[in-house]
Amino acid sequence: MGNERPDSGALAGKVAIVTGAARLRGIGRAIALRLAEDGADVVATAVARPPQSLPPHEIEAGWRGVESVAEEISALGRKALALDVDVTLPEQVREMVERTAAEFGRIDILVNNAGLALVAGKKNLWEMADDEWFREIDVNLHGVYHCCKAAAKVLVEQGQGGKIVNISSLAGRSAQPQYGGYTPAKFAVIGLTQMLALELAPHRVNVNAVCPGSTDTDMMDGTFRRTGERLGVPFEMIKQGVRGFIPLGRQADPAEIAAVVAYLCSPQADYITGQAVNVDGGMSMR
Repeated sequence: MGNERPDSGALAGKVAIVTGAARLRGIGRAIALRLAEDGADVVATAVARPPQSLPPHEIEAGWRGVESVAEEISALGRKALALDVDVTLPEQVREMVERTAAEFGRIDILVNNAGLALVAGKKNLWEMADDEWFREIDVNLHGVYHCCKAAAKVLVEQGQGGKIVNISSLAGRSAQPQYGGYTPAKFAVIGLTQMLALELAPHRVNVNAVCPGSTDTDMMDGTFRRTGERLGVPFEMIKQGVRGFIPLGRQADPAEIAAVVAYLCSPQADYITGQAVNVDGGMSMR
């Protein structure tokens, strides 16, 4: 399509912020690209990672995190902005929202995707260091709070409605052992989603959550590796074993999570709010 701006699409004319969008094999990148494909201009944000921490496939691809995602968005004909943002720092979140409004003129969509699983698959609660617990809660819950708070204020002041989608997890629906602060935080994200949906309903701002199950990402692979190390079982055996528990028999592709997020951000979902939508291949049916 080159750099021609599409004039159509369910999200044409909308401006979206997507947090945690830096990984090549990540849900955040897939969401950012899908929103752009549907016509939105997109601000892609994440915490900058040192080059030595990148996985081999990103190094081989010359991947530059959100800068690379922004280039992909621009190639789709949409405006893009890449920002280094730590969602646990309210001043950085406020700057993210202010800069988006200043450069794009408005904000219509916020997708809270940034997440962290430090010990998932590895440690029981009593084996965790306190700083591991607090860090997971800080990113997975407080980060959502900071972003919702900053963006909601703008959406209310604009008076034109909007969409907020919070990424929870299957682990936020049914407790998972050895998931540290991740599971409690993801449960809390659903509660925050429901509360904010009620508060923002008079302002025509829809707030929903998406709960991915096992998805083929680097983050999920990290959990598999930690589980394998704890049990003394090869990584691939753990990964294959998990697939065996999924009724559809496979992990989700990040694009499949992104498709549900894009729907919830679209006008077709104007009458949906306060919901937590499972995208998990049939793992949970409640």
